[in-house]
Amino acid sequence: MILNKCNFFSKTLLNHVDVDILLPGVGDNDCVGASLEDIYAPQNPFPVLYLLHGALDDHTMWLRHTNIEEFAEKAGLAVVMPSGQNGFYTNAKYGLNYFDFITKELPLFVQKYFPVSTKREDTYIAGPSMGGYGAAKCALRRPDLYAAFADLSGAVDPVELEPKMIAMGFGFFRYDLIWGGVENMRDDPYFLAKQFAPEDVRPEAFIYCGLEDVANYGMNCRLRDTLADNGFAVHFQDGHGLHDWEYWNRCIEDFLKNIRKMRTHG
Repeated sequence: MILNKCNFFSKTLLNHVDVDILLPGVGDNDCVGASLEDIYAPQNPFPVLYLLHGALDDHTMWLRHTNIEEFAEKAGLAVVMPSGQNGFYTNAKYGLNYFDFITKELPLFVQKYFPVSTKREDTYIAGPSMGGYGAAKCALRRPDLYAAFADLSGAVDPVELEPKMIAMGFGFFRYDLIWGGVENMRDDPYFLAKQFAPEDVRPEAFIYCGLEDVANYGMNCRLRDTLADNGFAVHFQDGHGLHDWEYWNRCIEDFLKNIRKMRTHG
């Protein structure tokens, strides 16, 4: 894989942003016996996964805590890993427009400078915890962009989660700045799933949550049921697992295997 470390000025966020991008390439051992023409021959655009992070993390976490490079190489997949701070990938009432950045500007940047597909059927989004909320929301609000999304232990119900977070000492999430207060939160995945008409295109949903994840397990089961009740193809996996990178490493490996199956079988 080729690791690209990018820094560029975002018109949407009005500051410089960091993004890590993995691209499939010719492996080290294969390069030894290959010609330069073979190594650098033009290739078809790669399918692409936008991989979000959770709260308190940044764009480096997937490379630091998981085997995403190995999994993406096997899948023949480009992976885009941006930073979203603690903004829940939302256009904040008082703050930055992270939803527009992820769904509008970032794809334009990636498609301009890297050999990735622009097709919906080649595009995916995933994330853990806060990133699971972000992935679900992006896919449900912009189903024209993504063939499938993966919610890994997602914080998919911020309203339910807020008192739990405060009880755990995580009272620093500024719901007042993001949504204008929790009472004004109108873009949760449950609400969005119910807005689809029968004829609307639906992204395929992959939901993962460990049985030991006591804070998030119930809300992810409810999202599974809500999506299924509203005509979505839903794949749900729990099993033993905490709210941590060890569990998410297994989840993202499974999701990329499922992407390979989707692409193989159409």
